[in-house]
Amino acid sequence: MKYILFKRVPYDYGAEFQRFTNGVVKRGIGAYDAKDAKILLKLHKDLVEEISEERYEELKKKLNLPATSFRVFGTQPQDPARNPDAVYADKESSQSTSSKAEDLLEVDEAEVEDPLEGKE
Repeated sequence: MKYILFKRVPYDYGAEFQRFTNGVVKRGIGAYDAKDAKILLKLHKDLVEEISEERYEELKKKLNLPATSFRVFGTQPQDPARNPDAVYADKESSQSTSSKAEDLLEVDEAEVEDPLEGKE
């Protein structure tokens, strides 16, 4: 069994092969017996090349994968009432605010001097 890589997909090679997209380039692969592979390599020497079985299996896996010329971005649900560019603080529970209030310093009375006193 010989494995052939077809470099130009929309070309008529006279043989059946599987098509896949490698980045933005469309290619084809096929597995043939030695006699048919020899004929394909002789007739289309610039457009086909023989590849190893490992490379064939690797390319065959790409047949089932989505095209790699785009990137899928992760999405997360958002509240439509909120501005997506704004930063919102998380709401705290009443227990955490009461414990913070107890930790604050209490001041009974404070004397504040007026710096403008006596000046016109």
